[in-house]
Amino acid sequence: MSQPATIIEPLIPIAEQRLARLALRRLLKPSAAGKGRLLYLVGPAGCGKSALLAESFRELPSSQVPPLQVTAAGFAAQLADASANQQLPDFQERFRSVSVLVCEDIQAIERRPETLRQLLAVIDELLAYGSDVIVTSTKLPGQLESFPAKLVSRFRGGTVIGIKPPGPDSRAELLRLFCRQRRLSISRDALALLAESVKISPRELIGIITQLSERRRSLKRADIEEFLNRELPTQSITPLKVSRAVAKDFGITLSALRSSRRSQALVLPRQCAMWLCRKLCHVSYPELGAFFERQHSSVIHAVRKMETRLDNEPTLRQRIARLESACR
Repeated sequence: MSQPATIIEPLIPIAEQRLARLALRRLLKPSAAGKGRLLYLVGPAGCGKSALLAESFRELPSSQVPPLQVTAAGFAAQLADASANQQLPDFQERFRSVSVLVCEDIQAIERRPETLRQLLAVIDELLAYGSDVIVTSTKLPGQLESFPAKLVSRFRGGTVIGIKPPGPDSRAELLRLFCRQRRLSISRDALALLAESVKISPRELIGIITQLSERRRSLKRADIEEFLNRELPTQSITPLKVSRAVAKDFGITLSALRSSRRSQALVLPRQCAMWLCRKLCHVSYPELGAFFERQHSSVIHAVRKMETRLDNEPTLRQRIARLESACR
C-alpha cells in the first residue's frame, strides 16, 4: 500500500518553491520521450516539500493514475515484511508497475545496503520503461555517503532542485495566509515584525500562529513584541539590534561600524558585533557577511579572533557580557 505524504497546510506559491513547482508540473505531464525522468527535491525538514507534492498531486486530472507515494522508511519496512513472508516478487512487481513513484526522505535509509540495492533496481527498471521517479531528501546526492555510487549517480543524473527556507517576504505571505485560515486579525506592522524575526520553516510558522490564535483573535505589534520576548527571546535579537548596542557602547556610529573603513578604532567594536551576532542571532556566516557588507570569510576570521582575545582578556570578557545582557 502507498503511504500518503504528510499534508502540512494548503500553501501559496512562494519564490523559494518556484523552480520545484515548475519541475513537478513538467514531470507530471505525460511524456512521449519513452525514457523515464527523475526529479530530486532537496531542502531542510519543514521547508514544504511534502506540502508541495500534495498540492501538485491534487491538480492532476481525475483520469490520470495518481503516483505511488512512500517514505524511504516505509519502503524499507515493506521490503522487510515481503522478505520475511517470502513475497519479494509481489513487492517488486508493486513498485515496478507504476507510472510515477514518489520516495520521500531518502536520507532515512542510509546504511541499509539491501534496501538501497532494491531501491536502485526499482528506479532503474522504472526509468528504463518510461516511468518517472520523484525523490525528496534533506541532503544533496553527494552527501549520501553510505549510498551505492550507482544510486547517487542516478540522482545526480536527474533534475536536482533545492528548496530553501522561506525568506522574509515569503514568511509574510505564509503568515498572512495562516492568520486568515484561523480568522486571526493581525496588523501590518505586527506581521512585518514577526516575518522578519522568526527565520523558520512553514511548519514552524503554523505552530506559532496556532499558539497565538489560542490566546486572542487580533494581534498588534505590542502583542508580537511580547510574544517574541517571552517565547522566543533569541529570535527577537537581530544583527541590527546588536550592532546598535555595540556602536553605542564604543561611542561610534552604526554606519562607521558597518563601513569598509579599517581604522584601529573600528576593528574591535566590529569584531565584538560580529561575535555577538553569531552567538545571539542564529544567523549564518553568509548572512552576517551580507549585513556587514563583507565576505563571509571575513566574519569567520573576526569571530575566531574574538574567541582568542576573550580567552586572554578578562576586561574584554566583562564588556562582552555586559553587551550581551543589554542585547537580551
